[in-house]
Amino acid sequence: MTDSPFDAGHERFRARARRFVARELAPRAERWERDGRFPRQALAACGRRGYLSLDADRTAVFTEELARCESMGVALTILVQAGLVSPLLDRLGSAEHRSQFLEPLRAGRRVGAMAVSEPDAGSDLAALGCRAIEQRGAFVVTGEKTYITNATAADFFIVAARMGEEPDAGLSLFLVPAHSRGVRVHAVPSLGLKTTAMGRIVLRRCRIPHDGLLGEPNAAFGYVQDALNRERVFGGIGAVAWANYAIEKTTTFLRTRRAFGRTLNQFQAVRHQLADIATELEAARQLNYAAYRRWNAGDDAIKQIAMVKLFSFRHAQRAIETCLQLHGGLGYRDDHWVSRWYRDARALTIAAGTPEVMRELIAACLRL
Repeated sequence: MTDSPFDAGHERFRARARRFVARELAPRAERWERDGRFPRQALAACGRRGYLSLDADRTAVFTEELARCESMGVALTILVQAGLVSPLLDRLGSAEHRSQFLEPLRAGRRVGAMAVSEPDAGSDLAALGCRAIEQRGAFVVTGEKTYITNATAADFFIVAARMGEEPDAGLSLFLVPAHSRGVRVHAVPSLGLKTTAMGRIVLRRCRIPHDGLLGEPNAAFGYVQDALNRERVFGGIGAVAWANYAIEKTTTFLRTRRAFGRTLNQFQAVRHQLADIATELEAARQLNYAAYRRWNAGDDAIKQIAMVKLFSFRHAQRAIETCLQLHGGLGYRDDHWVSRWYRDARALTIAAGTPEVMRELIAACLRL
């Protein structure tokens, strides 16, 4: 069995993070969810405590503890800043980018969004059609991005676009302020994750200065793949934490709900379902940790991370579905936590790569 990658110092940080989540996030989550409101207060609170600029190990621990904020949408919003946008800016941004965008983001005062997916291209990066044409010392960006987390609340976007008019032109990343001329953002209604400000971004001849290029030109394919691996490895850790917390909450319910003269947790059919789920989630957790260790050490972890996305996300989703079933009619109520988590969890096998895409990636790694 794989040991935890976290040491005693990380566990002390976990205790602090758990207290923070319980005091600052969980009491407000229901209101944010009810209003479908983007949780700027959550980002500000995280920023004040440095939780948007953690190292990888503490980000992983914080990811596990965010499950207790009671809102997947709030957790996702925070993790997009801490685990996706911030590391990209830290790696690729200039001194001016750091001052103008990264530092305010880490302080919880600015919001960024990663704009890669398009209406006709999700996981297929080769099919991206957004273009950046160089004109008179600037880049003119035209295209459309969709299903973008934090889009309607963002102050800036990191946009993947092809540099040039050729069909096979290389991908580059551009930092685009949301208030730029030629940028329009539209809300995208979704089944769940109501607090994440999901949106569609339309760029029509949006002029970006030359210093808006992030990193090397035509190198974005690698940058985006690295970002996806980061998203998937932390996402797997978070998904299993969410599922385990759902089981914890469901077990509390089963110990009090009675039927036929006994509490539900005393029925063998129920007990065996939970035993199976606990086994699957422990297997997923150990897979997550093994992939995380490999990734964090800088080793090639593409296959292992794809396995995390295929296995861990799916079993977390199934665990939450079982929790809804075990709540019976109560779980079917629109205002119950488990029905909301069920809707939110549907995104686990859609966002950041579907199971079908992950199987192809794994098969390629196996040289099949």
